[in-house]
Amino acid sequence: MEMSLLETLLRDISFFLNFSSSENINSDPVQKYYQGAEEILKVLKPIILNAIFDSEITSDEVLSKAFEELGVSVEELLQQFERWQPLSSKAYFALQVESLISEIRNSCLDIFRVLKSSHQHLPYELSSASLELHLQKIKHVGYEQTSSVIKEAKRDQVGNFGPSSEILLRIAESLSLNSNMEILIEAVALEKLKENTAQAKKVAEVECIDQLIALITHMHHCLFLIKQSQTCSSVPIPLDFICPLSLELMTDPVIVASGQTYERAFIKKWFDLGLTVCPKTRKTLVHTFLIPNYTTKALIVNWCESNNVKLPDLVESTLNQVYPPCATKVKKLVEDLKSTSNNVKLPDLVESTLNQVYPPRATKVKKLVEDLKSTSNNVKLPDLVESTLNQVYPPRATKVKKLVEDLKSTSNNVKLPDLVESTLNQVYPPRATKVKKLVEDLKSTSTYTQRVATAELRLLSKQNRDNRIIIANCGAISLLVDLLHSPDTKTQENAVTALLNLSNIDNNKKAIVDANAIEPLIHVLQTGSPVAKENSAATLFSLSIFEINKARIGRSGAIRPLVDLLGNGTPRGKKDAAAALFNLSLFHENKAQIVQADAVRYLVKLLDPAAGMVDKAVAVLASLATTFEGRTAIGQEGGIPLLVEVVELGSARGKANATAALLQLCTNSSRFCIMVLQEGAVPPLVALSQSGTQRAKEKVYRFCRVSSLF
Repeated sequence: MEMSLLETLLRDISFFLNFSSSENINSDPVQKYYQGAEEILKVLKPIILNAIFDSEITSDEVLSKAFEELGVSVEELLQQFERWQPLSSKAYFALQVESLISEIRNSCLDIFRVLKSSHQHLPYELSSASLELHLQKIKHVGYEQTSSVIKEAKRDQVGNFGPSSEILLRIAESLSLNSNMEILIEAVALEKLKENTAQAKKVAEVECIDQLIALITHMHHCLFLIKQSQTCSSVPIPLDFICPLSLELMTDPVIVASGQTYERAFIKKWFDLGLTVCPKTRKTLVHTFLIPNYTTKALIVNWCESNNVKLPDLVESTLNQVYPPCATKVKKLVEDLKSTSNNVKLPDLVESTLNQVYPPRATKVKKLVEDLKSTSNNVKLPDLVESTLNQVYPPRATKVKKLVEDLKSTSNNVKLPDLVESTLNQVYPPRATKVKKLVEDLKSTSTYTQRVATAELRLLSKQNRDNRIIIANCGAISLLVDLLHSPDTKTQENAVTALLNLSNIDNNKKAIVDANAIEPLIHVLQTGSPVAKENSAATLFSLSIFEINKARIGRSGAIRPLVDLLGNGTPRGKKDAAAALFNLSLFHENKAQIVQADAVRYLVKLLDPAAGMVDKAVAVLASLATTFEGRTAIGQEGGIPLLVEVVELGSARGKANATAALLQLCTNSSRFCIMVLQEGAVPPLVALSQSGTQRAKEKVYRFCRVSSLF
């Protein structure tokens, strides 16, 4: 057995075990699966692998095969957890991860059995008794097998009756789909996953995802029926009065961009989670403004009065569904507070509950509760709420401002670096020390050390904004830029991905450009792995948001390798390249370069709906069509018929951009204008003038004037 195989396996296990500090896995069901895999790998890593390194048994072929299979499974499991995001599909994640954990468990058991039956001399840690103990530990690692229940439900879907409500509720509970909102979030995640999988032409996976979507839709319908049966009123509530997210009678209905109506608190929570699609239509919303639906509200009030129905308590309903894990405990606390006399000590249960719901702040909250008990009745509740919020969640800004003032007043004989370090340690105490150690490791001459350090910084920078600030303040950016030239493919990939994550903060964008990162990013774009190329293009897109960087990136030679990625990259790489090229095309000087690099040929090909990039491609073409070179290339590459097709069949955004491109073609060339009309552009443009967005309607009107249709 090659030692490199064991080294890689040890490294992957170490990376996996470091996930325990990641915020992304702190929710169910992800945490449940992590703990199951962690328990197995913690048994394997210190005893078996470390001992096998120094033994002769590594030459055993059966053992080598078992370790090879284990290595593949651990690497795939690590990738699953790396890709997990709070808005990812829980059902798909469960199916993938349960299968991998089962494979890892079986490989570990095979390894223990081979070692037990071996006649070679083994170190003390691998004695027969020790092996039997660890074998039993792994056998008894347990977690709920949700995948088997999901497969059973998928089989039931084929029949006439579908899965039973009991099975659906078991799946929902196991996946922590505790509310209708979470079920709809799961449905949106599956739709997005299906779109990405279809682009990669994975037919079997698309079919599996379709079955999951049908299952989640069935679950949503089942929950709706349960809600209907639980209503207190004998009079059925009109469907138009029920919020599609809460499944409750609405008290503050608002309209979103799709024209659908929701309860304000629930749709606001939906948007706060980063979702920009309509929960009901699943279409991307052009904006997230909420417009009060006074008509529906008046109808609901009138209906309630006519049928003697009391409007639901909005606060209680919101707590139950928007924040289901804490709702029961919080409601119990509220009841205890209501029933507690000023002279009676709060029940122990309240104190215990506070410690469970908000353990880090329990002492502060208990003090606030005591203050609330003794507060005079002439104090306004909003003032108390504001005071409570300020004390329980003190804004970090206040602390930072205080530290800045301390910096200003500090004696000149104190070194500024020491003050910066002190400030970091006060604002971000748990992480600053760890990051500084990783930054030091970036300077190491060991390729392995650099690879591990960049991998950890990649993971930390992905987790949250605070980590990105710490990493930048600890001086990692310039070192990561240097490692973009690393001969080690994995180190280069980790470094560029970490820089991409760091660039999500505006101050870091400037720091990355100031570290002369543009040329090294272009180097990665030309020589890196597929993932490194994708993330390099995405980083250039992020940096090009600033106007001054558009010119600098264009003049640095980034456009041609971006066009190469657009034509020959992975599906994700093409999307990242198109996004970067669109931003760069907004600086006029770059447009000619983009056309000269043959981008129009690739963009016209991407107007095919099967590519899944119509909106991105047509946006770039609309921008390039403002130049003579761009219009000429669009005509030569046969783009006009496809643009007309987008006007007829595309999305609202695609139609608007396609119309804008056709308008530029017709305004500047009578020949192109005739070609556009011959392609049958008039009927879809007339339809667009009736139902399109305001921008699209304006473009259609101008097009009609130019082409003498009026």
